[in-house]
Amino acid sequence: MPDNSLNLSFSREPFGNRENVLENYRIACSQLRICTDSVTRMSQVHGSDILTVRKEHMGMGVTRDIDAALAAHGYDGMITNVPGITLSTTHADCTPVLLFDPVKRAAGAVHSGWKGTCLKISANAVKRMTEEFGSDPGDIKAIIGPSICRKHFEVRSDVYGQFREAFKDVDGDTLNLLICGPDAGEMSGNDPKWHVDMRGFVKLTLMMSGVKADNIFNDSACTFCLEDRFFSHRRDGKASGAMAAFICLRE
Repeated sequence: MPDNSLNLSFSREPFGNRENVLENYRIACSQLRICTDSVTRMSQVHGSDILTVRKEHMGMGVTRDIDAALAAHGYDGMITNVPGITLSTTHADCTPVLLFDPVKRAAGAVHSGWKGTCLKISANAVKRMTEEFGSDPGDIKAIIGPSICRKHFEVRSDVYGQFREAFKDVDGDTLNLLICGPDAGEMSGNDPKWHVDMRGFVKLTLMMSGVKADNIFNDSACTFCLEDRFFSHRRDGKASGAMAAFICLRE
C-alpha cells in the first residue's frame, strides 16, 4: 500500500502527503548513490513526446516544480547527455525503458504505457538520441524493466485493434506470438478479451529502430504477479502506489 511502502508517485500518495514521497526518493537515491536533487521527471500523459533534459531542468518533478509549460505539455520520455542528471519515470504496470549509449555518453528514460507502446515511444527516444547526440542505434544498450505480463494484460477489441494497426507492417507470425486470442472462458458477447505482451512489443520496437537484440535486457518480472515486490494498478486500482526507474550519467 502507498502509505507503508516505497511509493514514488506524488499523485498516488494518500492525502497528498508530498513529504512521504520525498523521503522515499531520498531512501531510493541513497541506495543508488545519487543525489536526490539530481532526479528529474516530467508529467506523464501516455504520449510519445521526448524531452531533451538540460542542466536547467535538473530536479524538476521531485525537489523542484516542473516548469509550467513543460508540465502542461507532458513528456513520457527524456534523453540527456549531461553528467550528473538522473532521469526518472514512474510505473505501476506500464513498461519502463532505460537507454544508454556508451560511445556518445548519452542516456534516455521512457514510460511506455499501452498507448505509448502503440505510438512507438521507445523508437522516438532512439531517434531523438541519434538527432541530438549523434548516437548510433547499434551502440545503444536498453533495459526493459518489470511490467505487467501478457497473461494479466487483458484488453478488449478496441485496444487490440490499435495494436494490430500500429504494427500492421509486422509479419503475422510475430504478431501472433505477442497477442493471444481469448479462450472460451474469456468470451463476453461479441467483445472478447485479448492478451498483449507489452514487453515484447517494446523489444520489437527497439529492434525495428536499430537497437541490437543482444543489447536489450528484457526483465521478465511481472508487476501484477509479484504482489510482495511491485505495485500494480491493474491488481490494486487506486490503492496502488508506483515504482520508479532511474538512469544517471556519472560525472
